Amino acid sequence: MARARQFDLDAATATAMALFWRRGYTATSVRELCDAMGVQPGSFYAAFGSKHGCFRAALERYLATQARAMPGAATPGPDAIVAWLRAIVSPSRRPRGCLLVNTAVEGPNLDPTTRRFVAARLRAMEQFFARCLGGRPESAARAAVVGSGVIAIHVQARAGATPATLRALADRTLAAVGLPGLDDG
Repeated sequence: MARARQFDLDAATATAMALFWRRGYTATSVRELCDAMGVQPGSFYAAFGSKHGCFRAALERYLATQARAMPGAATPGPDAIVAWLRAIVSPSRRPRGCLLVNTAVEGPNLDPTTRRFVAARLRAMEQFFARCLGGRPESAARAAVVGSGVIAIHVQARAGATPATLRALADRTLAAVGLPGLDDG
């Protein structure tokens, strides 16, 4: 008979999220995850199945947390894109960039399952932007510009760019798709 879980899965997932966000997917080992969570490998594998399973749970938690932190970005429309960019360039955000984008940058070092999972989440982001831009055929190309801008902002944030640089990138992204700048709306 299986023993009951002896640790808080939500707290363990939060710990994994922070570790993956700080160190990256590839650089984070199962041993480091277990040590940070305070669990044995058997308990880790019973709860998550694999490092990828743990990462998936951590990334889903991250995405849900970020969605709650972006008021005005939930309902598709041009204002949602402006709200999204305003949120990601806010000086109150940590300079770690985005867990999803940071992981995507690791691309060649990711296992195929994780690479597909990250790519699907990036496509979902771009599809959301396309809906925000009206869902017409030309919306996909404009959404790709917004998605590229978001990725660039996160990479620059991870690299230590100033808030002014991040805001300028956001304003250029918005201008490229015909939306008002962060201070215009």
